[in-house]
Amino acid sequence: MATIKLTFDKRSSNTTKDNKFMLVLRISHNRKTRYISFNLHLKENQFDPLTGNITGIMNAVRHTKRVRKIYSEVDLWLAEHEGEIRKWEIKKLKSEIERIFFNKLPSRSILNHGAIYLNRLRLEERFSTASSYEDALKALIKFRKNLKGQDDTVLIKTLYKKEDKKLKVLDSFTDLDMEIKAMDYGFLKDFKAYMSNRYKSKNTPAIHLRSLQAIMNDAGKTYQDLRDHKPMSSIKKQSHENAPAPISLEDINAIRKLKLASNSPIWHTRNYLLFMFNNMGMNHFDMAIIKRFQFEDNRIKYFRKKTHYEGDYFSVLQNEESLKIISYYLNGQNAEDYLFPIIPANTTPEKLHKVNNGKVKIFNRYAKRIAALAGIDKKITTYTLRDTWTNIGLDMGIDIRKISSGLGHSSVQVTEKHYGKSVSEKILDEINAKITAS
Repeated sequence: MATIKLTFDKRSSNTTKDNKFMLVLRISHNRKTRYISFNLHLKENQFDPLTGNITGIMNAVRHTKRVRKIYSEVDLWLAEHEGEIRKWEIKKLKSEIERIFFNKLPSRSILNHGAIYLNRLRLEERFSTASSYEDALKALIKFRKNLKGQDDTVLIKTLYKKEDKKLKVLDSFTDLDMEIKAMDYGFLKDFKAYMSNRYKSKNTPAIHLRSLQAIMNDAGKTYQDLRDHKPMSSIKKQSHENAPAPISLEDINAIRKLKLASNSPIWHTRNYLLFMFNNMGMNHFDMAIIKRFQFEDNRIKYFRKKTHYEGDYFSVLQNEESLKIISYYLNGQNAEDYLFPIIPANTTPEKLHKVNNGKVKIFNRYAKRIAALAGIDKKITTYTLRDTWTNIGLDMGIDIRKISSGLGHSSVQVTEKHYGKSVSEKILDEINAKITAS
């Protein structure tokens, strides 16, 4: 059971030169002790711990009433909430007593809670999400620098350092940190305007705002004093869908027919490109981290990395072309070795997504050369194969619900939102052709 006592803190750091001690409320809980100061320094003979009387100072009666009142109210509160408090750590108990009875709000800064949230994501090995959320915090810090008249164009590599396996805010950014409660509607609207002016992509502000909202929502669920602080709810964070840019089946066939030097970088890129297309437009990251044991009975079995928390599991029967591609790379790997030589074997889980991002740039560079060699006047990237697989399926009249399932979308509505324009164009073209022909 938690207990309290009125006493002096006689540690040298809280003792004045004239031997006055700080009057404190001592909290004892689960064999641990914490102090909350009354902001009063007294000599030992100026306070009676049995009666709570304070004497020998200005406004002694008023101070006595205040100290007694707080002691009485905290003691009653501890008794009334005994069952709940028993499960708390003493840090939380002290924080709640300070908040309720001393009107002292603890610091709830965005960078500090960001560190807590990012730590959690990293423990779950959601390193890509953690990186994206830190990018949002970096954008916020650049905005803060801009408001202070500082150079906001300097690259920020990271906001945190590791201490005891946890993230801590770097000292160079503590002055730019801010309380979450200070982030009101007006501040966030200005932040959105700042990002809209700074970033070329129209989607970047929305992505950063949603990331920031996730951190703030988590803080609201964690701390009772932030539960009703929801300034983000009135700010639009709508993304602009990038229009699909598929190539045709004829283009795919032209790529297949290219004469490329075996084992050259462009030859490997062509293999990866066709493998991704043959596997329902597989994401490059999903392909890069496929391990040998995931290829079994002529099937590739995997969880889609982007949505694996939603249970998006796939088991894809490989066609003849993909089996031939896979055979190029089977060289006696162990079950846990990567199937394709894309990601270095010693890459840590924390660095996987960063390494893959670098490999994607290489893929896109060689894909551009492949397009030129095949006489394709469209840009080919890792996303093109997904759009191409979908577009060819829609052209063939395959039910959009089946297409949606193959893409791993959470609903048909997601597929329609992204590819709806393509579907509408095909329908309208058919209608217009029939009407105008008559």
